[in-house]
Amino acid sequence: MRFKNRTALVTGGGGGIGSATVERLASEGAVVYLMDRDANHVSQTQDALKAKGLSVNPFVGDVTALADLESVYRQVLAESGGVDIVVNVAGGSRAGYVTALAPSDWDELYALNLKSTINSCRLAVQQMVEKGKGSIVNMSSISGLRGDPGWAAYNAQKAAIINFTECLAWEVGTFGIRVNAVCPGPIASKRMISTLPADGGFQDAYDQACAIGRMGQPEEVASSIAFLASDDASFVAG
Repeated sequence: MRFKNRTALVTGGGGGIGSATVERLASEGAVVYLMDRDANHVSQTQDALKAKGLSVNPFVGDVTALADLESVYRQVLAESGGVDIVVNVAGGSRAGYVTALAPSDWDELYALNLKSTINSCRLAVQQMVEKGKGSIVNMSSISGLRGDPGWAAYNAQKAAIINFTECLAWEVGTFGIRVNAVCPGPIASKRMISTLPADGGFQDAYDQACAIGRMGQPEEVASSIAFLASDDASFVAG
């Protein structure tokens, strides 16, 4: 039980990687707070965990709204004494060439991906400094490590998250706080699969783009996140 007596907050906790992360942390003893803006996803995740004998503290809120983020952090502080682990999974994508995307599209992706991550990290660090320890895991992507035509807005946000994570790790490391990011490739979440054509051609292409010949599963990303959040990764930061 690597996370016994530890409190975790997972944003975007109702989605594929998010819900898998919530389950993994809870199964290893953490008190987990799940934040997601989709009330149905929150209740479905809560019900699925309950069926497995696990519990979660649900919070319906939008990470792009600073007031919602501040509210969930206040709740965690009041009920559990503050966060020990924060996993910022919430995010989103939108395809479109640079000249085709409107300024509002860029603003929306910035708010959902980078700005929400920054705001959540800032609030997390405030609580973790008081505790003298903590672990933050941010969600980036393989897309943040390369250029893809038609994906500049998304890739730029994920690249910025990587750099922000490195900067923050240097700023807070001496306070006992570790900050890391994960950069998954194609993941076969329900949402991802639902967007692919039924003929299977795109899924085959994604499979072939992976060195092991298949897309990853949300649970496999959750396993990496759990490692980074745990004391097993005590010398991993940035």
